Amino acid sequence: MPAVSVAEGTLQSKIDEAQKGATIELNEGEYEETLVITKPITLKGKGEVLLRSCQSDPVVTMSGESVTLKNIKVEHCGDEKEDTAIYVTGSNHKLEGLAIETTRFGIRLDHANGVTIQDSEIVGRKQGNGIDLWKSNQNTFENLKITNVTDGIYLEQSNGNTIHRNDIQISRYGMHLMFSNENVLDENASRANITGTMLMESKRTVVSNNKFLSNNKSVNAQGLLIYLSIDTEVIGNEFISNRVGIFIEEAENNRIDSNKIKDNFIGVQFKKSNGNNIMRNTFVGNVNDAQAIESANNQVNGNYWDAASKVDVNGDGKSEIVYSADPYFLTLTNAVPEYQLFFQAPGLILLQNILKSPADQLLTDSAPLMNMTIEVEKERSTSFSLWIISVVMILSSFSLFIFGRKRR
Repeated sequence: MPAVSVAEGTLQSKIDEAQKGATIELNEGEYEETLVITKPITLKGKGEVLLRSCQSDPVVTMSGESVTLKNIKVEHCGDEKEDTAIYVTGSNHKLEGLAIETTRFGIRLDHANGVTIQDSEIVGRKQGNGIDLWKSNQNTFENLKITNVTDGIYLEQSNGNTIHRNDIQISRYGMHLMFSNENVLDENASRANITGTMLMESKRTVVSNNKFLSNNKSVNAQGLLIYLSIDTEVIGNEFISNRVGIFIEEAENNRIDSNKIKDNFIGVQFKKSNGNNIMRNTFVGNVNDAQAIESANNQVNGNYWDAASKVDVNGDGKSEIVYSADPYFLTLTNAVPEYQLFFQAPGLILLQNILKSPADQLLTDSAPLMNMTIEVEKERSTSFSLWIISVVMILSSFSLFIFGRKRR
């Protein structure tokens, strides 16, 4: 069993004296000190423990191998551009149960590999990234809540990382990958950011089972932006109430499969992108389902579009009527924004049928699905049930009012 030390005096002196494999337990209280840990020990808080510093150095610096930091609140109040609460290099470290408040960066990983960060919270002031990776590979980020930072989790030249079940809000980019390959983004929620996730010049990224919600507070907002990236797998995600659900620009050979794309201003938008495959997605309630600009050579087959006319002659579940998502309304409102007031007005629909958009802006599904996914059907059924309940309650209240007046 490794030795257990109880911190007394300066924490750094206890760290320097500890043997490899030791656990240093911090008693409840506040510690104004910066720490450097270079050997495999555990620093663990007992009760409410706060490490705080306003110096330019990180509150905690971890290097070497197998350092564990657990159950501690870390506050960094320095305001230099590169200031960070926790700086990590080396390998196989573990950070767990942390609560970080920072004026700049939360956690920076620099040439750090095999690090696990989990069950923690980072709150910033939009002056630095929550978690920032530089040339750091095979790390895992799980069950984190990150709020009010520049980018929630930022990767540059960092490969093979797993980002799983995190909640990122009120930031610029929720997750931001630059020149980073073979990373997995799974079961995260990215909401109320300018962009839920951006992939730039990244290869073989898996984006699966995430929720991109209400990323709509800017004219440049989108749920997912794929830019100059290839071989991306976007599978089983929900894109709901974003300005643009998925924006694909100058990107090729990406697969958009089995996603729910609902209540966005634009469902999917392509710009100078070809060779992508869009299949089995459900488009419901979007103001504009899709737009393709200089992007005529994408494979679009077997999606459900609530705006499509549907006739299934042979019973294969696919409509024989080709669906073309016409962004006429989008083009019109870009020229005259005030026309948004006339969305779905009969006159505007008639005008759209007469004046079609240019062919290079149409996204055409040759075999649209007849039925939407079960998940969306359940939501609609629930909404209908709630509507019925509301009507019954109103009628009941009205009846009681009338009955009460008659009794008088």
